[in-house]
Amino acid sequence: MKTLIVGANGRVGTLLSGKMWAAHDFSPVALIRDSRQQTKFTALGLPSAVGDLEAGIADFLQGMDVVVFTAGSGGHTGPEKTIDVDQNAAVRLIKDCKKQGVRRFVMVSAIGADPTSDSPRIQHYLRAKGVADGALRSSGLDYIILAPGTLLEEKGTGRIDAAEELGYHGYLPREDLADCIIESLRNYNCVGKTIELVTGGKKIKDAIAFAAGGDAQPAIL
Repeated sequence: MKTLIVGANGRVGTLLSGKMWAAHDFSPVALIRDSRQQTKFTALGLPSAVGDLEAGIADFLQGMDVVVFTAGSGGHTGPEKTIDVDQNAAVRLIKDCKKQGVRRFVMVSAIGADPTSDSPRIQHYLRAKGVADGALRSSGLDYIILAPGTLLEEKGTGRIDAAEELGYHGYLPREDLADCIIESLRNYNCVGKTIELVTGGKKIKDAIAFAAGGDAQPAIL
């Protein structure tokens, strides 16, 4: 799958870029916003493209099979920047994918994302994510929304719990999230689903299949 990784220079995006480049069934392109960041991806042997997500990146979508949205302002920025990136830029990209014929879209969201979130800590972040998730669900695209718990800077365990509604919050290493993105793209049963992810007891492939309702099927692009 020819995959555009949006937010490739972020912590999840960098891990995902390397893992996809090493896999036999993906052809990733890293979207970055600063040409100085290209050195890192050149060292990985990974193609990269420089574009401003907030200004629109429709020109980079031609020929892509999949877009993975890992960009984000993070939960600690102000409301204005969060709305610009996590909400408005994501919604614009969804519309551009429809126009350019990119059918598959993976959104990295968060447990608790909701347009009406009343979270005392990161309400603006969860609301912005919730609006973007809603736009994706109603877009008609073959979407997958992955909603991890709090992300950690730790080595992945390779084991998670996953469900459309876990009913609780938890934690997840970023490395495991990158692997979850790959496994969700390999399993077409994930299309049309929102899957919550936390560290747990199942192997990632098995947990994703359990949450999606079945084992992997051949990709339909």
